[in-house]
Amino acid sequence: MSGSSDPAKRVPKALGTDTQLLGTYSLADLAVAGLPGVVVVLVTQAVLPSSLAVSGVAISTLTIPLAALAIGVGAVFVSLTPAYVTSLEWLRLFVGFHRSETEIAHKEAKAYTHIERVYPEHDALERTDGTLVGAVQVSPPTMALATDEEWSQTTDAFADFVNTTLDFPIQVYSTTQSFPTEEYIGRYEERLDDPDVAGNDQLQALLEEYTTWYEQELAQRQMTIREHYILVPVGPDEVRYERASLLDRLTGLPVLGLVVEVWTSPAPAAERAAMLAELTDRRERVARGMRDIQGCDTNLVAATELTQLAAEYWTGTDLTYGTPADVLRTTPIVHL
Repeated sequence: MSGSSDPAKRVPKALGTDTQLLGTYSLADLAVAGLPGVVVVLVTQAVLPSSLAVSGVAISTLTIPLAALAIGVGAVFVSLTPAYVTSLEWLRLFVGFHRSETEIAHKEAKAYTHIERVYPEHDALERTDGTLVGAVQVSPPTMALATDEEWSQTTDAFADFVNTTLDFPIQVYSTTQSFPTEEYIGRYEERLDDPDVAGNDQLQALLEEYTTWYEQELAQRQMTIREHYILVPVGPDEVRYERASLLDRLTGLPVLGLVVEVWTSPAPAAERAAMLAELTDRRERVARGMRDIQGCDTNLVAATELTQLAAEYWTGTDLTYGTPADVLRTTPIVHL
């Protein structure tokens, strides 16, 4: 067999990689590292007047030190580039991210969030595919000191709930919220103005020392509060036909199914009402089933809280809207 027909020689060892000029760094990496230095030289030589001086030192004298410092910053940027992307691509993404809009209209945001609208009166979100979603917040039992037997009983109870009560899909969502440090510390700071504390120097000093220590402790630990939710969906197909019925099976056929679905589909308003009723029933069933687990408590999530959860999921930060109920519009806009 000739060397040209060897399969190993026809398969490249890497794709999309540049020639390495200095260790693991390519020509593009060197260009990105040197770019800040080039900018400094151009600014000091072509933009700033030659008579300009800083603390009595001519700007032309500072050109080389400033360029070296800028190249050092560029070198640090290149060294911090993730392994899965080139430094040039990372620079493009970095600049594009900081130049992009931080807020976009709802119509454009739907391409990312897949949320069509909110139903404040029904505590539900509608996705772009027509599915309605509600949520149940779950406060699980404290299991930090639980025995193996107690863990087994709790997990068996949850498995029994899933296997016997649920006949629809759910999604478990866990997130964290920042600890309300100001609210917690504020209670002790308010006590400093009380007469019994103001007249007791030792108690006042103790409260001041405690609030200072506790605030620093929370900041150091970066304490958060973990929250758990069960997301409950209802799709349009789930309320049009009974499961395993003849019509339900016919809709699965390639051509005939489309005809059956068009001729038997209910009116949009009736379908939406049926979906909202089904969603309410499912959420209550989930809430009851989880409360049957010893030490577990639940509450139905309002539309304002559910909307804020979705927004915080996509932004990755804690959001504050003032009064959330005022953010959601319950009446349509009329264009005159």
